[in-house]
Amino acid sequence: METLDSFMERLSSPSPTPGGGAASALVSVTAASLVSMVASLTKAKKAYAAYREEMESIESRSIAVKKDLIELMKEDEEAFNLIVKAWGMDKSTEENARMRKVEIEKASKIAIMVPWKIARASYLIMEMAEVITRHGIKSAVTDSACAGIFAESAIKGVLYNVAINLKSIEDEVYREMEEIKMKLFLQNASEILKRIETITSKIINPEVRKQ
Repeated sequence: METLDSFMERLSSPSPTPGGGAASALVSVTAASLVSMVASLTKAKKAYAAYREEMESIESRSIAVKKDLIELMKEDEEAFNLIVKAWGMDKSTEENARMRKVEIEKASKIAIMVPWKIARASYLIMEMAEVITRHGIKSAVTDSACAGIFAESAIKGVLYNVAINLKSIEDEVYREMEEIKMKLFLQNASEILKRIETITSKIINPEVRKQ
């Protein structure tokens, strides 16, 4: 497995990969790790015995999602490399230009699929973050909130990649459906984060709790 230092070095380089998609996935890996931490802390406390099974399940699922996201970091790079390869195809003849156009659209659709996988994984983390914000150990509520914030940021990041890749696709129906999906997905993620932030504010701010 690549080290964090190595990834950051490559991320800082002039190479187009890794880019925002892989970086967003890494942000979500951090969110998943925070979810695991809070779930682990909570299940160990007698005062939270009623939520032990729930926390064990969340801990297990967050670890699985984290592993998926690490793999998706690699997939995102590979998908972008397909786009680079397609754009580099010969277009000196009419037939070559046509084939190049077809390959660019095909590669763009693949490059759209990977960010969606990252977005869905990040959404699962947001759902788990909401649960641990509600039922998790109160002293770690800000960690739960950070998990939600990071995961939502990752979703926004990868869906920007979806949006820019849609510009290379001529299929209008496909584009419209993707745009609708993005809008709804972002709305749902925003609603989860609002709930997380509301719960967090009530726990850390007594004045808010009284309202």
